[in-house]
Amino acid sequence: MAERFPELEALVREVERAAAEQGDPVAALIKMVKLVIRSNADPYLLSGALIEGIATTIAQQVPPEKRGEVAVEAVRLLRDRLAALGAI
Repeated sequence: MAERFPELEALVREVERAAAEQGDPVAALIKMVKLVIRSNADPYLLSGALIEGIATTIAQQVPPEKRGEVAVEAVRLLRDRLAALGAI
């Protein structure tokens, strides 16, 4: 993979280093997301991966009785952020 995707390999190494320095996995994820956003990653693939992560997290980690509410709030938050950034 290093020969075909040197930028990705460098990004993975940076993420691994950042994760090793962080005790909190959520803080490490935030750093990783910021690194990927600053990279030249495909924005469509990145958006899809992040949305898939949100959907999977809600489906697997949120108690069943709260999933609907959390899903609606996640969509609302996305809409509000996009509106605040002038994207919609």
